Amino acid sequence: MQVSIRNKWVSLGGSSTVKDMDEKDVLFVKGKIFSFTRKKFVQDLSGNTLFVVRNKFWRLFQRKAFVEKPDKTIVAMVRRKIFSLHDHYYVTSDLGDLQIRGNILQYDYHITLNGQEIGHISRMISLRDSFVLDLDDKYDLPTFVSLVIAIDLIVDRQRRDQSSSSDSSSSSDF
Repeated sequence: MQVSIRNKWVSLGGSSTVKDMDEKDVLFVKGKIFSFTRKKFVQDLSGNTLFVVRNKFWRLFQRKAFVEKPDKTIVAMVRRKIFSLHDHYYVTSDLGDLQIRGNILQYDYHITLNGQEIGHISRMISLRDSFVLDLDDKYDLPTFVSLVIAIDLIVDRQRRDQSSSSDSSSSSDF
């Protein structure tokens, strides 16, 4: 199955839509307006929350995001080492050895499960964050949409951290 995940043009919390290739809604992602961990809620078309995705609040030498069920049971943890030469994400879950490897500059990722490629994530050229998830039909789409959102949260936090550190170093020069 192939779906597009696009941030809405105007959204205070960073909400997104998930559509199939016929532009029909499949899922919604609602962002929480005030959240230190940048919580996002992956919802079905009826508005029922399937997963909650959030950044780890404290981080030392690793970037992490969590995918939880509404009852706060963690179903997956996505991590990326801060000091890494490659853009590889390691997913701890019940699925098995799940890795998402790729290129952060091009947003081109390959999803492998136990060494076998099961999907692909690519970035669409757009003024807003937009991704295409191409996944084998036998896997749970909401789970993998949640993993894409988790990676986006990690990348956004990394960019904010880098921009804030460059702002503070440039302001200290004066």
